[in-house]
Amino acid sequence: MRELITSTKAILFKDIKTELRSREFLGNTFMFALLVIVIFNFAFKLTPENSPELASGILWIAFLFSGTLGISRSFQVEKENECIQGLTLTPVDRTAIYWAKFLGNLLFLIVIQVLIIPIFIVLYNLNVMEHFGLMTIILFLGDFGFMALGTLIAAISVNLKAKELLLPVLLLPLLVPLIIFAAGATSALIDSGNMDDYYSRLKLIIAFDVVFFTVSSLLFEYIVDEP
Repeated sequence: MRELITSTKAILFKDIKTELRSREFLGNTFMFALLVIVIFNFAFKLTPENSPELASGILWIAFLFSGTLGISRSFQVEKENECIQGLTLTPVDRTAIYWAKFLGNLLFLIVIQVLIIPIFIVLYNLNVMEHFGLMTIILFLGDFGFMALGTLIAAISVNLKAKELLLPVLLLPLLVPLIIFAAGATSALIDSGNMDDYYSRLKLIIAFDVVFFTVSSLLFEYIVDEP
């Protein structure tokens, strides 16, 4: 286990340093997420009656699109430079590669959310972080499940033709339950803190996270060895 953690940290730090050198993709993805919430601001008018449903939906759509762009890059750069073969040839557990990519993608999405949510609050004049602790839990668990599944699908699609098209085609249908649960829990908090709905959806999100993180960790070894 110690070797697994050490290998995961090494690969993760390598990915972070690579992204920090360019910072191009993070900036582009942030601008894309910002564009999404700006367009929805013009398309819909929030009222006290519809604000919980619309605000939660707009936020998670922005996170979904930006997160999908992020995971598409997690293996693409190494595939183009044939570095993925080098990783698989190193004497490390394949699970370490998955965990490192998963954590990198998770950190990437969290950074986007930290940047986007304050802008959303100002733009829509709606404090979606009023219940800060509970909302943070939902955001983290939603991100966790998103990236647990998304990292696996990115590893599958990177070896396919038209991978940019196939990644969202494969990923989005599988993410529908998670997005519904996360948006529902977010809406419940915005709607005067409806705790019954919040906790019922929280349990479903946790179940989704546990199942897909476990399955993805077990399957990744076989996927990454495919030519």
